[in-house]
Amino acid sequence: MHFFIITVLIQIICVVHLIKSGANKLWLTAIIFLPFAGSAAYFLVEILPGLMGNKHMRHAKKKTLNTIDPDKDVRLARERLEITDSLANRIALADALAERDEHKQAIELYQEIIASPQGWDGNTAFKYASSLFQDGQFAAALEMLERLDDEPVESELNRRLLLRARILEHLDRNQDAADIFVTIVDKLSGIEPRCLYAALLLKMGRNDEARAQLQETLKETKLMDRIQIGDDQLILDWAKAELKKLKI
Repeated sequence: MHFFIITVLIQIICVVHLIKSGANKLWLTAIIFLPFAGSAAYFLVEILPGLMGNKHMRHAKKKTLNTIDPDKDVRLARERLEITDSLANRIALADALAERDEHKQAIELYQEIIASPQGWDGNTAFKYASSLFQDGQFAAALEMLERLDDEPVESELNRRLLLRARILEHLDRNQDAADIFVTIVDKLSGIEPRCLYAALLLKMGRNDEARAQLQETLKETKLMDRIQIGDDQLILDWAKAELKKLKI
């Protein structure tokens, strides 16, 4: 009985999607006369590709694949580099290493890349600075950021400013970091930047301002589901806990 009800519900979902999307009406025959097989085929061919185009679904898929085979991207990047020692393949390997938090190896590669002819690039240099920061080389990371003299689009500029603010905080230049945060926190997507700003304000004893940032974080995530929150769940839990402390 339960299987029958589930099959009917899946049929309804597929039919509704078919009508709204304007998919080939031949699918309707398959869904009606082959309830399970037809609906499953429609889902795989018509619905799933659209879901995979959603950035949250792509993130969930990548996370699952990384859990199953965490070294896949690094391994494939190494294999491609062995076949063709090109600048693009070196960058791909450095990026894969950085993604796996293997920053010391990534730093070595980034150093070689930007020192090579035609290797200097603002985006690569930024990633190099990011790895230096993650490796605890804060002064070197700031120096690399200051070498970037191109004029990036606003979204890239804000990413650079966020990294600069985080570096300055680790160099105990808290006010300089706060001055940057206040100009970019409303321009960056995701909850991490606002929570980083709130954490800095708490460290500086500016609890009322921190409370406002934490409240804004909870407001922004109120209508988000688990897939949308993704890896930011731990940050969100921290924000809720800190806000609770401030209300005590």
